[in-house]
This record gives sequence, structure tokens and C-alpha cells, in this order.
Amino acid sequence: AVVSTQSTGHGTIELDRVLVKIIDTPAFQRLRNIKQTGSASYVFPGATQTRFQHCIGVCHLAGIVIDRLALLTEISPVDKLCVQIAGLIHDIGHGPFSHLFDDIFINNADWSHELQSCRVFDYILDTHTDVAAGLKERGLMDNDIIFIKELINTKVLQSNKDCEWRFRGRSRDKSFLYEIVANERTGIDVDKFDYLLRDCYYLGVNCTLDWRRLVHMMKIVEKDGQRRIAIRDKEKDNVFNMFYLRMHMRRIAYQHPTSTSIDFMIRDVLKLCNDLVFPDVLLSDTIHDMEKYLCLTDCILSIISHMQPTEKNSANLQKAKELVRRIHSRQLYSLICETPPSTRDFKNKEGILDDVIGEDKILRGQLITSVLSLNFGNWASSGDPLQTVLFYDKVGNVLSDKLYNNFSTFVPSSWSQKQLRFYCTSEDKEILGLARRKCNEWVQRSFPENS
Repeated sequence: AVVSTQSTGHGTIELDRVLVKIIDTPAFQRLRNIKQTGSASYVFPGATQTRFQHCIGVCHLAGIVIDRLALLTEISPVDKLCVQIAGLIHDIGHGPFSHLFDDIFINNADWSHELQSCRVFDYILDTHTDVAAGLKERGLMDNDIIFIKELINTKVLQSNKDCEWRFRGRSRDKSFLYEIVANERTGIDVDKFDYLLRDCYYLGVNCTLDWRRLVHMMKIVEKDGQRRIAIRDKEKDNVFNMFYLRMHMRRIAYQHPTSTSIDFMIRDVLKLCNDLVFPDVLLSDTIHDMEKYLCLTDCILSIISHMQPTEKNSANLQKAKELVRRIHSRQLYSLICETPPSTRDFKNKEGILDDVIGEDKILRGQLITSVLSLNFGNWASSGDPLQTVLFYDKVGNVLSDKLYNNFSTFVPSSWSQKQLRFYCTSEDKEILGLARRKCNEWVQRSFPENS
């Protein structure tokens, strides 16, 4: 039995009832209050799309890809359901304001929202017997649960250079299933299809991705002892457009300078209230406390704004409330300077700040640096995303690297670039003027060719 509903960008979609059982849990419903593009709604008023909508969209697209591939090879109903569940819950582990919480506030190399999604899924199975029973009725066993979690966290695919099979959920002959939801090999996956389509729609950006044609041109091929998903060679421009659109959205939206400023302000609010939101656990430690973690949504700013001061929390709470007030009244951290685009790493940001500040101690704690990193993806060491994509010709032959190199001579001179941005947290005009002068002097010293 299926349930029909409407989805922005996809029209009428049908969901298996066991998927609806997962959707109807508080852990999934929480995604209604987590925006897909974090603080971008402060810059793009229409950017109100949520992780709730996105996850359902990815689930739907995963089913479409499975149905296409099922015309080419045998795929069991259990395999299809597992892939759709993975698409449905792949982002269920996100914290407030999505990547802001994950990458800027937590910033822990041993933790990721993908790993947290797997933990939330375990929590749902432990606390909702109807969901666990529904999956069991549909034939899902312990190895299928492992398979679902592997589909979400597939980073081992990217680092697997020796082609050794390291997954436990499915055998090597079903390796193509690991390239549908989160494809760490080539970057072509339904997660990207949905968020590019959805984000462009809500932000008012022209979407150049024809995902339906890409799905129609998918084929399963043998490569290095594994069955992989390949794309027809004549779709190379469509594939490139997808990666270009991703880079374009990072530049104009995901890393918009104003949105980045607000990200830092929200980060500082959360840091100030790290020990104030819950009486017995730090906000940053909720990643290890599922009950507390699942209480966190974008509403946290409103909660902090309405918290009552006490003798213990008065100073930090007052500072946090002032930052929230500044966000809402558009008195933001100021972007005062940025470097020209380059291929430099800017890894030693603390050293750069020391060099900028010099003897002017008044700027200590007033400057923040942020790296605008633009690329076509990290799937190929060269930076060219097409080099990792498998293409086949009209008779079904997988193209060699030599043939790939004949695709086009129209390629960028560089596949990635970075810019270092300087923000000042102060509203004092004298401090702002000093900070702007010191940062500009550092840029002129460091980039004399652009002076």
C-alpha cells in the first residue's frame, strides 16, 4: 500500500506506508523546523525550504532511479525499500541551521551529520516498535539495517583505492546500489539532484540540471570487478552543468558573504549559551545525548531570546540576546576585506590574524576570518569532476581515460579557487576603520601582483 502526496519540484509522489511510519515519528517531524540552507533565508526571503521536504524528495528520487535500474538488472523489493529509507533519513541527523551547527559550531572531525543520522535511525528503531515491526514485516533483517546505514555514510567508497570490498550490508555484485543516495565516487546522486532543484526553486535561481535525462541515461557496467553506474557519453555537458550549478550555488548562496556573517553571529550565540540551554549537558555535547539532541531545531534562537536571566547566566545570556537582536535588526558583523581569488590554502588563519593585527591589540577578538572555497567537487584528485564519472558509448562500451580526454578542450584553467574574507564583529566606527585599513594592508603585502 502507498500514500500519495504533493512535492515541490516533483509533483505527485507515492510513498510506501512503512516510509510514512518513519516520517510520522517526532525525530523526523523535527526536520520541519530545520531550514535546508541554514541562514540563507536572512538573505533570500524565499529560502524557507526544510530538511523535511528535501528528505522526502530524495526518497522519491531514489525510488525513480531504482525503477530505472530495475529495467537493466534484478533488484529485490527489499533492496529498493532499503535505498528509499536511506534517502529518507540521510539528513535526519542535522542540527539547527543544518551545516552551520555541524561544521561551524561543533566542528569535530570525528562527528558528522551522516554518522548522527545513523544514530537517529537506531534511536527510532529502539523507541518506535511500530516502525521496527513494519520493517520486519517487509522482510528487512539486521544486515538490511546495516546496509541502510552504509548507504548514508559511504565515504569509504572515496578512499577505497584498492577496490577491496569493505561493506557488510551487500555483496560486491550490488555495489551500484551504493552510488544512488550519497555517491562518494562520482558525486552524481539523488541527494544532489533534489537539493539543487529545490534550492534553485526557492532561491529564485535558474536551474540548468536535467536530472530526468541523467537518470534515463544510466546504465550498469562492470569496472574493476564491481558493478557501477555509468552515464551515456553524450550527456557529459549535462553532467558538467550539474557540477557547475553546485559551484555556482556555493558562490551566490551557500557561502554568500552576508549569510556567512550571520552564521558566525549564530555560532557566537550558541557558544555563549553552551551551558545555558540545558541544565545538565552542554549544547555541544548533545550530539552524544539523543533525547536532548532531538529537541534542537532552528527555533533555538527564539528560545534563547525568551530565556529569563538568572544570577548564574545573566552576563552571557545578555550578550547572546544582543547578538540575536543585531541579527534581526540587520546590524551584522561587517565584511571589511577579502583577498583576490587564488589557489592558496589559508590553513594558518590564526597566524594570518596575528600578522594583520600586529601591535594593535584593540583588534584582538574583533576579527574573524572565513575561507570562501569554490570547486567542482572533491571526487577527482585533479579537480575535474568528469574524470571520476563512468561514461559509455552508444554500443555500451565503457570509455577509457584516453577517450575521455577527447571530450573537450574547453576546460577551466583552474578547478578550484579560494578567497580569505575578513569580518569585524564591532560596530564601533573607529575600530571598523582600523580593521579595514590593517586587513587591506595585509592583502596588499600578500598579493602584490593584485595591488
